[in-house]
Amino acid sequence: MSTLDWVVLLGTLAAIVGYGIWKARGQQDMARYLRGGNNDKWHTIGLSVMATQASAITFLSTPGRHIKTGCASSNSTLGCRWP
Repeated sequence: MSTLDWVVLLGTLAAIVGYGIWKARGQQDMARYLRGGNNDKWHTIGLSVMATQASAITFLSTPGRHIKTGCASSNSTLGCRWP
């Protein structure tokens, strides 16, 4: 890895840790921090779960499918099928 790669990696990690420390200020216990004070509505949590799942599918499954089949589309009418 080049120097620029290390700078970007360490900068990103520092930003994530810094943001976590900033968000954790004033929290009394770990359970309250992890649950966010139980202030989130059901639809916010549902959208978060959906976005997490969509992200995993997008970044893991789709490139693998394209490499294996040569087709990135999930539309079978375009001739793209799972082997």
